[in-house]
Amino acid sequence: MTFGLRLFSVCAVAGLYGAASPVFSQTVDALRPTITSEADMAAQPVVTAPPTLTIAPEEQPAPARKPKPVSDPYAALGIDMGGMNVFPSLEVGAVATSNVNKATSGEKSDLGLYLKPSLSFESDWLRHSWTGKASGDFIAYLNNDDLNAKNADIGSTFRLDIRHTTRAEFAAGYNLSQAGQENSEVPNTAIGNRTDHAFTASGAIIQDFGGFEGRAKLALERNIYGDVKLSGGGSEDNSDRNTYAPSASLRLSYTEPPALKPFVELAYAPRIHDQSRDRNGLHRDSQGYTASAGLTLEHGPIWSGEAAIVYSVRDYADSALETNDIFGINGNLTWQPTDLTSVVLTLASTLDETSSATSSGTKTYSGHVDVTHALRDNLDLVAGLGLALEKVSGGTDKTLSSKLGLEWQINPELAWTASYDGTWFNGAASGDDYNEQRVMMGVVIRR
Repeated sequence: MTFGLRLFSVCAVAGLYGAASPVFSQTVDALRPTITSEADMAAQPVVTAPPTLTIAPEEQPAPARKPKPVSDPYAALGIDMGGMNVFPSLEVGAVATSNVNKATSGEKSDLGLYLKPSLSFESDWLRHSWTGKASGDFIAYLNNDDLNAKNADIGSTFRLDIRHTTRAEFAAGYNLSQAGQENSEVPNTAIGNRTDHAFTASGAIIQDFGGFEGRAKLALERNIYGDVKLSGGGSEDNSDRNTYAPSASLRLSYTEPPALKPFVELAYAPRIHDQSRDRNGLHRDSQGYTASAGLTLEHGPIWSGEAAIVYSVRDYADSALETNDIFGINGNLTWQPTDLTSVVLTLASTLDETSSATSSGTKTYSGHVDVTHALRDNLDLVAGLGLALEKVSGGTDKTLSSKLGLEWQINPELAWTASYDGTWFNGAASGDDYNEQRVMMGVVIRR
């Protein structure tokens, strides 16, 4: 009997703490423990971690639209066209020049009116991008209307985001420019300016290889040179200078770290003239090759832009024309040491065509520094200094230019500008030197 009582006691204890008993959990609330039954736990909400989903880079969704940062209170607001922001502007003013015809002797001063219309746009899309700008610069002089000046520049770029690591870029542009007697390719007996047209189109594919970025680009440029009236009668026919210039280039950039991207690039660019022989009976079609190595600076608070060491060579179809080559630096760098001051340095080394019977082409080295300093939130001081050296058959033409101006932003829709520009030209040939001083003042209306 004693054995039976002991067995009953063991079974009772096992039943109390065994599987048939309810489950209890203990929690601590301050210093007072509490006992929670299984039924109470079932009634409480269960908190679980949210599930995660791993998406391949190519399948990542487009990022949400970021709020626009607080911008300059005097900056143009633009016009919201529903996914596209448009920024129109018009500058109207007066100009005074000391040498309207850029003559070496018998300079003529003149007054004139100028117009500078401009229209730019940029997309506001989650994916892809489309930007563009059209601007013009037109001057009408009071006493020398044959020297009225006109310049225009139109360009647009479209970026197509194909995949996370692949994109395409398409661009097209048009440039209208004029050259006067200051240009070695315009005769001294010319009346008025020569008007030139340039059309460009290009397409590129950019691929990210993980630490490296490759770019393959095809482009086509069409150049048309206008005729020039001569003081002795007749005109100079420049149709033999018209060219087609297709090109192909490959660039490889190292993208880690992304703020400093070294790159190398190779390009091939033939030039094909409309006429097989020029005015001197020379066959000026040519094959051009360019190799460059440089750095791209991005996302830098102080430095941004691109600079490269460049070597270009052009070989001509006519054996009488020597191979032309140039070694230099191409780049556009912005230095912003403070929030109030920015400095932009532009360098270029180019090979240009010529119609001279004794030269295959010209070499031009140019550099320009532009400084902008904010005197106040809405008042900027602008200064610039430039130098261009053009090696021609008779020596080297030197051009020194300077600029000083003020830009006063009265409100986002109205601004006032005033500037001084000086140009000093020292030609390779004796008697070609000239200088011009120009003052401009105008009002800018914009949206």
